Amino acid sequence: MTDPLHPPHPSASEARHVVFVTWKAGNAPAFEAAKRLGHHVTLIRSLLMEQAQNIDFDASPYARFVDRVHVLKDATDPAALRSCVLEVHRERPVDGFVATVDALVVPVARIAEEIGVPFTDATAAETAKQKDRCRQVLAAAGVDTTRYAVVAGFEEAAAFAAAGGYPVVVKPARGSGSEGAHVVADEEQLAGVLAGAPEGAYAAGILVEEYLSGRFVSAEIGLVHGRFLRLAVSERSTWHRHEALETGTTIPAGVSAEEHDRVMRFAEEVVGAVGLRLGVFHVEAMLGADGTPRLIELNPRIMGSCLPNLFRLAGGGDIFELLVRIHLNEAVERGPTSFDGYATVRWFGAADPVATPERVPDLDWAAERYGDSVHSFTVRFPEGDTLLPCRGNLGNFGEVQVVHPDRATSIRIAQDIVAGTAERLGFEVTR
Repeated sequence: MTDPLHPPHPSASEARHVVFVTWKAGNAPAFEAAKRLGHHVTLIRSLLMEQAQNIDFDASPYARFVDRVHVLKDATDPAALRSCVLEVHRERPVDGFVATVDALVVPVARIAEEIGVPFTDATAAETAKQKDRCRQVLAAAGVDTTRYAVVAGFEEAAAFAAAGGYPVVVKPARGSGSEGAHVVADEEQLAGVLAGAPEGAYAAGILVEEYLSGRFVSAEIGLVHGRFLRLAVSERSTWHRHEALETGTTIPAGVSAEEHDRVMRFAEEVVGAVGLRLGVFHVEAMLGADGTPRLIELNPRIMGSCLPNLFRLAGGGDIFELLVRIHLNEAVERGPTSFDGYATVRWFGAADPVATPERVPDLDWAAERYGDSVHSFTVRFPEGDTLLPCRGNLGNFGEVQVVHPDRATSIRIAQDIVAGTAERLGFEVTR
């Protein structure tokens, strides 16, 4: 009798079966990449996630590359997801999973281990998402010794800060998208941050960390068959009024060859110490004045939002094809990425509470002024009479992507467009 959890795999001559567990607009091009490679594509949708992101699968130009669709109300429901995956696996054996949403990596990893499909290690992915556990593992391995503590409330947080000095970073022990993260300058601000936190924001504990200064960068690396693939070092910007809020990225980063190598070696050490064994990973770090990288955050999935598209726009190639091949556990031979330009994104939202504008301002001026350097420029206000202050990635209502052969010019154009938009809106935005 055939074991339903381990059905026989198709022969090498047949199309392989790639299962995407949920989707985002920024990563939908991976469907096309999988089809271009000749594979059968299944998508497990999550209606609650799609509603939260205001995306419509049926309207996506990439929907036509999906062969089979399964719809769940909430893919983060472990029992519902497992039942769906097992049904998919019985219908056609799964050769590889792709999960690009933070909340799904660990559940998919557990199911993949259960049915014997290569994927990111479940225990390691859980460690990466549990920020204090990740720091504990890295400290034990001698990779990163950033001071941290998980505390239950203000008194313990204040004691940690008093021992090492302000500023400190406060964030949820589990979380993503910069939601609930703050750089705290003194005890009064610490008390205000914790007292004003939304209910449940720190349900998994309050992580207090040593403040790191320097240049904020990220390393994008692949790992398959024990071989690291160095994809890119990106540079990231933050908002001066709320330093934990990321406002943009430029690919590739303006770092020296030596700094690039140092960041990549650090990212490889982080991924190796945690035990992530397969995937494309996003490692955020602070490159100190002494040239030493220190970990900000390890994400056991590909970089999010529009960043994979920035990689392509900068001349790095099709990272989605690489993503699919890695998650099919193929042996990939690839040298370091060679870019021929610089791609910059800037995101922005309301700096302070403000009435929602009745309409989106004219956006054509940006392309008229900067020509083909403007790849895309969108503004979409959320529903409601008031724009809430943007203090996390989910609060952005605008995005501009710029491509230019010169790094400084790419960044300047993106900044100018955000400033011009704020002027036309008549209120300050995050930038």
